[in-house]
Amino acid sequence: MSETRPNVFPNKGGEPNKVVPEGSTIPAGELAALEEMKRRTEEQLAQRKGVSVPVAEPIVMTSAVVSEKKVEYSPLAEPKWNAPYDLVPLPSKGKLYKGVREVVKISYMTGSDENILTSPNLVQSGKFLEVLIRRNLLEENLDYRNLHVGDRNAIMIWLRSTAFGNMYPISVYNSKGEVESMDFDLSTLKMIDLGAEPDADGLFDFDCPVSGDRLKFSFMTVGDEDDVEELLAKETESGMDINNRSTYTLQRQIVSVNGDGDVDRVKSYVDNMRIGDIKAFRAYVNNIESGIDLQVQIRTRGDESITTFLPINVNFFWPNL
Repeated sequence: MSETRPNVFPNKGGEPNKVVPEGSTIPAGELAALEEMKRRTEEQLAQRKGVSVPVAEPIVMTSAVVSEKKVEYSPLAEPKWNAPYDLVPLPSKGKLYKGVREVVKISYMTGSDENILTSPNLVQSGKFLEVLIRRNLLEENLDYRNLHVGDRNAIMIWLRSTAFGNMYPISVYNSKGEVESMDFDLSTLKMIDLGAEPDADGLFDFDCPVSGDRLKFSFMTVGDEDDVEELLAKETESGMDINNRSTYTLQRQIVSVNGDGDVDRVKSYVDNMRIGDIKAFRAYVNNIESGIDLQVQIRTRGDESITTFLPINVNFFWPNL
């Protein structure tokens, strides 16, 4: 029997979803980043299949999560230029950047990276993953904030696999509602290739079906998504009731309208963009975007096949918890 179920990942006490195990040193901030990656992947895969997936409330870091202590991260994030490395293929094949090949140099995690994993202030700051990738990404032409999200995920999974092995302990619910624990082989994850060819600047074209306008757009980068989350967090703290995620995302994706790349005019266009064009644009972007396919087939002890999204939880970079 095959069944598609929402992604659930109980902690060791059996409580499902977004719960940090009691006594864990891994804060909600880092879990929120991983949870947000899963949510966005669910939306993309659902768009590709024409399936409706409920959109979860955006996860933002609150002042209770972020340490008040200011920490300078630049020295910690200095690339390990002399460390052993391997060539890691990017889902985008480097086509979204200038001067970047299909594969990039990524150094293996070492004892100094373990210090990052066990630094409470760094983990609590929400900068843990950024520092970890900056240290190990050995490409002068590629900055962490400019990484396409799908490429970032591929690097993250490679770092985890080469540090702790391909087998990743997960927990899922079977059709009876029972929790089953098993090991998932990360090496079986498949890449999603680009569904269209970008131009020399890494941009794509889209013709709006309602207005007939021609757009040039780019995919969201890690920096774009971080900026959007920061704006949304500030608005939440100020008590704003409206969620402007869609608008902020479109403003960063759309580069020009009918050949006009003026930033202010593009923003004004987004504010007045027709809903039919927005839906068609979003579906097209999700259909051609590259990345790692986190929709996986899980075989239970009762020989039941469950299609779900890979649970990314506290065991991902902290497998001994």
